Amino acid sequence: DALRKTHDFYEKHGGKTIVLARFVPIVRSFAPLVAGAAKMNPLRFELYSGGGAIVWVGGIVLAGYLFGNIPFIKNNLSLILVVGILAALVPFSCALLIQLWRKYVLKQR
Repeated sequence: DALRKTHDFYEKHGGKTIVLARFVPIVRSFAPLVAGAAKMNPLRFELYSGGGAIVWVGGIVLAGYLFGNIPFIKNNLSLILVVGILAALVPFSCALLIQLWRKYVLKQR
């Protein structure tokens, strides 16, 4: 039943799903797997996947060009990258701290 619903969803929204999945990190990993399980037409999948990849790469290159020409970013790129990496690690660090808190602190009560 769930597979039939997924197939119906991919019949109706599969193209949009595959293109938009390029822009969402975790979804990007699972959308092709689900498309295969839902028996999405392989040619249709490849067209939308390739189109999404072209839009994704073009957007990233354009963003790099536009932001790379801003003097503040150009002069502080290393600092911006370090701050970005640290910001990306915050959710994982918080999750780890919560897990450790639950395991060691709350268990002792």
